Amino acid sequence: MRHAMIATFWCASLLLAPSTAAQDGAALLRDVQQTYDALESLQASFTQTVTSDFSRDTTRMEGRLVLKESKYRVETEAQVLVTDGTTSWVYTPADSQVVVNNAERDPSTLSPETFFTDYAERYDVADTRSARHNGTPHAVLTLTPKESDTLFEDVTLWVRTGDRIVTRLQVTDRNGSTITINLQDIQLNPSLSDSVFQFDPPANVEVVDLRAG
Repeated sequence: MRHAMIATFWCASLLLAPSTAAQDGAALLRDVQQTYDALESLQASFTQTVTSDFSRDTTRMEGRLVLKESKYRVETEAQVLVTDGTTSWVYTPADSQVVVNNAERDPSTLSPETFFTDYAERYDVADTRSARHNGTPHAVLTLTPKESDTLFEDVTLWVRTGDRIVTRLQVTDRNGSTITINLQDIQLNPSLSDSVFQFDPPANVEVVDLRAG
């Protein structure tokens, strides 16, 4: 599974020299990628906050995330996003509407795959430091994009040192919005039915099908 994962308290305990940090960080980032490549599935609860350079408001939401290969399901109070790898469903209860489309492969689209895939290929490690996050030792990797058209201007990953699992990430996009995701209750390789990645629209909900034909 190619999901390079992708809280409220942490403190730095060691700051490495920049050259050493970059070298050690690059190796660690490759280890993280290999860890997620070997995973068959993952599920976790999460909190997400979004701040912007253009607003003082902070948006916060809680939800549940399930990943399996190219399939995912993300549930929050405001929205449910599901894909089986071929078809995607976006259900917004407030609008009583489900939008059905072909599963999006465009890396510029915001989806779980955008956040949790191929950091080692798209970013360089600018700095590495040690920290404790939720009482557990972590390595904190600060990444910068290799290409100017990368969606995120910078990325910070909190990597649990015991198993190379990302438990927190923070990204800043080119519009000045900063997204922070904290993962809790992480389960590795849970047994998941394919039905988890299907969506049956509730009764009396408008279905908007954008698939060609």
